[in-house]
Amino acid sequence: METTNQFGELTNEEIILAGLDAARTFPGKGIIKGESGASLFRRQMLERIPQLPKEIQNALKDQKAQISDSPYYSTGEIKGTRAELIKLSVSETMGVTNIDNGKLNKDRYLVLSAFTLLYEPKDILGAFTTPYTVELLNGEWEFSINGRKVFEKMPVRKFHDGMYGYNITKPFGLYVLDNPKTIKPQTPIEFNVTLPLALTGFLKVFLNGTTIYDY
Repeated sequence: METTNQFGELTNEEIILAGLDAARTFPGKGIIKGESGASLFRRQMLERIPQLPKEIQNALKDQKAQISDSPYYSTGEIKGTRAELIKLSVSETMGVTNIDNGKLNKDRYLVLSAFTLLYEPKDILGAFTTPYTVELLNGEWEFSINGRKVFEKMPVRKFHDGMYGYNITKPFGLYVLDNPKTIKPQTPIEFNVTLPLALTGFLKVFLNGTTIYDY
């Protein structure tokens, strides 16, 4: 079986084993048990609990921590054909971003399961309900963790289109990852969009998934 480091991504085999055997292989016994009806994002977090540090597993077991929806979002201006939505040089500002200097909160582990990307033509604090333009539909996006690109040259159109065959009514702007990523606390992240033609306006990205909070 292919091996991973403590915080690396699970192989397919490890995902199956984690989902089936986690209740008897890590200190948070019973956390996954009975979760067969949990939502997709929650199951993805539960499957990765065995990778977390022992103190986090014990905190979950002792009810000193909880798994919650991810709160993260960030907004950036489109400058010509480029928009840098999550940057190391941008501080947390309500309505604009709650990611401080491009890093997630201290002691919070995130299982990133999806992105939502929205467009606003006029105001960085606008409604972000405007349909995608032609320029945006033909653009590409990339996402980096700790300076390493984990998604590159991804079509923006995938945020717009339905998931053919089984989910044509998905929320607008949502792209569910086939390969979720586990992000450690205080790890630098970046999200950029590149367009083939210049466009004015602003983009807002949401990091959808689950995270762990201390009580």
